[in-house]
Amino acid sequence: MPVRAAVFSYFALDDLPELLRAISEAGFPADTRIHLGTYGVNGEASDLIRTLEGGRYAPMFKSARTEAWERRRLPPEDEQLIDPSLRGPVPPERQLFALSARQRVNWGVEIGRRYRDTIRNARRARIRVDMWQFDEARREFARARPERQLVRGMLQGITFGRRPLGDREMKGWIWCTREALRLASRPVDGELTALWRQFERAAFRIVGEEYPNFVGDPRQAARTWSDGQRALAAGGPSRRALAGRYVAGMSPGYRLGVGLGGNTVGLSRAEVNRWRSAYIAERARLGVAGFGEFALVGQNARAVVFQDVARAVARGMALLS
Repeated sequence: MPVRAAVFSYFALDDLPELLRAISEAGFPADTRIHLGTYGVNGEASDLIRTLEGGRYAPMFKSARTEAWERRRLPPEDEQLIDPSLRGPVPPERQLFALSARQRVNWGVEIGRRYRDTIRNARRARIRVDMWQFDEARREFARARPERQLVRGMLQGITFGRRPLGDREMKGWIWCTREALRLASRPVDGELTALWRQFERAAFRIVGEEYPNFVGDPRQAARTWSDGQRALAAGGPSRRALAGRYVAGMSPGYRLGVGLGGNTVGLSRAEVNRWRSAYIAERARLGVAGFGEFALVGQNARAVVFQDVARAVARGMALLS
């Protein structure tokens, strides 16, 4: 992988200086691009992140309903240059999923374009935005074709934006649940072919959410939780390309939210660090394009946790060829 990149996502703005301090002291390889972002665009966050050597600002946008789904936020002169359709609120989910596939994809494209509008408006205000993050391809993604069609449209919209307003192609980080990535092992049809092609066009990196409980053999856990990457690697050209851009997304382990895994059995700090380090070393051996950390909030936002996690990710990045 020609670009060495790591990602740290979802944190409180008040904790960002401490997180940046931990990353700056962690010993990352000199050529590492470190992308950081939390939900929404914030100029103060961008300015702080740009002080970090290798720092890149990548705000996060949700796949679930947000304020952007209610209306466009464009100045009148921009609104005059684009199609006036789909200007209003996105229909409620039940109505949205009852529409035709084409209508559903079109609404997804509009949602993604509204996220891109946020980036364009920020740049006009001289806020530096380097990339975006998409959170996330949920577990429903593997079960429901309408969900996939909506997500496919959203990724198209945020990647390509609105050409009449001068947007150019912009790839980003796509976070995916383990259940969503298992879809890659399914035989493709026309819908899935279009889906994986759009993912491949949109993804700078695809982040598999690997949130094991910190119990048992960490090396075996690493092999188990790499199944999403293996599913991609066994697929067609687009999926194989995504496997080569796969980042192991982890969580520090002290905020025991639903689905986040972590230190569920009360290990000591030293034991947590040993478990995490062994897991990362095995994932590096198996082959990934980078490492990421998510949910740097609550108990995960303590200074010592930031330090431990940043050092572990830095060591993992150093192990990558």
